[in-house]
Amino acid sequence: MTQSTTVPGEARGLPRIGVDHPLAIAAAVAISFVGNAVVMGMPLMVGAWADFLHFDEQQVGWLASADLGGMFLASLATAALVSRLNRRHLALFGILVAIAGNLLSTQYHDVGPLVAARLLAGFGGGICYSTGIACLAITHKTGRNFSIMMFGLVAINAIELYTIPYLTGAWGIDGIFLAFCVAFALCLAVIPFLYPHTPADAEKVPGERQADTAPRLPRLLPWCCLLAVSCFYITIGSFWAFIERAGVDAGLGDAFIANVLTLGNVFTLAGCVAAVWLSRRAGQSRVLMAALVGMAGVLLLLAVEISATTFVIGTFGFCIAWLFTDIFQLGTLSHIDASGRYAALVPAAQGLAQTAAPAIAGFLLARELGYGAVMMLGAAGSLAALCLYAFVYARLRRLVPEMADAE
Repeated sequence: MTQSTTVPGEARGLPRIGVDHPLAIAAAVAISFVGNAVVMGMPLMVGAWADFLHFDEQQVGWLASADLGGMFLASLATAALVSRLNRRHLALFGILVAIAGNLLSTQYHDVGPLVAARLLAGFGGGICYSTGIACLAITHKTGRNFSIMMFGLVAINAIELYTIPYLTGAWGIDGIFLAFCVAFALCLAVIPFLYPHTPADAEKVPGERQADTAPRLPRLLPWCCLLAVSCFYITIGSFWAFIERAGVDAGLGDAFIANVLTLGNVFTLAGCVAAVWLSRRAGQSRVLMAALVGMAGVLLLLAVEISATTFVIGTFGFCIAWLFTDIFQLGTLSHIDASGRYAALVPAAQGLAQTAAPAIAGFLLARELGYGAVMMLGAAGSLAALCLYAFVYARLRRLVPEMADAE
C-alpha cells in the first residue's frame, strides 16, 4: 500500500495528512466512538425507556433493535460507498442524520414514532462508525490503531454510563438524546482531518495476493471471521441491552448497577495493555479463543443466578472479554486481508446481530422465560464464534503457521 502524503483541500490551508497521520487516525477514532455511543449506552437507555416511558420488555427490545438496525443498514451502505465517495462527505451526512434522529426522539414518545426516530438516529451513527472503521482499516499499523480505538471506546463508555443517570435526572429521557446531539455536533470539528479517499492499491483481496513465500488464502476465511463477528454480537446485543433490567429484576439498586457498569468499563482500560502483552506471547488467535471461552463462562454463571456478587463478576468478565475479542477480531481480519476491505464490513456484521439480538431477547422475556434465557442466548453466540475461529485458526496453522500465531 502506498501512503499518500497530501489530500485535496491542502491549498485552502488544511494540513498535509496521509492515511497514517496522527490527526487522521484521531479523527477516525473520534467519529467511531461517537457513532457507536448508542451501543455503549444501551443498558441505561433501555432502563430509561422502561422507567420514563413505561415500555414493556418487548417494546424496549424493538426500540433497541431499531437503533441497532439503523446501524446495520448504515454499515451496508457505507461498505458499498466508502471506496467511491469522499469519506468526509459520508461522515458529514452521518452526523446530520444522527442529529436529526435524536432531535426527533425528543419530540415523539409513543413507541411507533420513536422506533422510526431511533432507526434514523442509528442510521446516522452507523455511517459515522463505519466510516471511522474504514479509515482505520487502510492504515499500515491496524492492530495498534484498532487498540487505540477500543481504548477510546472504553473510556468514553465509562463517561457515558456515569453521566446518563445525571442527564435523565435533570431532563428525563430527552437528556440522553440531547447529549447525543451535542456529541455529534462536536464531531463536525474533526471532519477536515479524515483521510478522504481509499488509496488506489487498497482493493486487493486474499485470493489476489501474489506473494512468493505464502500460499493464497481462501476467501472462505475472512467470511468465516465476519460470520463469527455476527455470532459474537448476538452475545453483545442480548446481554448489553438487558443487563440493567436483569439487575433490577434481581433486586439490585439502580446506583449499584450504574456504578458496576461504569467501573467494569474503567477496569477494561487496563485490558488494552494486557491485550498487547498477551498477544506478543501467545498470538492473537489463541487469546481471542480464550476470551470467547471466558465470555461464555461468565454468561452461564449469570444464567444460573444473578446476585450482587455474580453481577459484579459477570459484568467485569463480560467487559474484559468484549475488549479482547473486539481487538483480536479486527486484528485477525487485518492479518488475513491487508486491503482492509473485510475489516470495513465488520460494522455490518456487528449490526446484523445487534439488530436481531435485543428483539430475540425481548421475545424470550415476553414469553416469561426469564433473564437466564437471555444469558443462555448470549453464551450460545460466543460458543458459535469460538467454533468458527477455531476452524480459521486450524486452516491458518496448516497454510501459514506464522500468520496463525501472529501478534
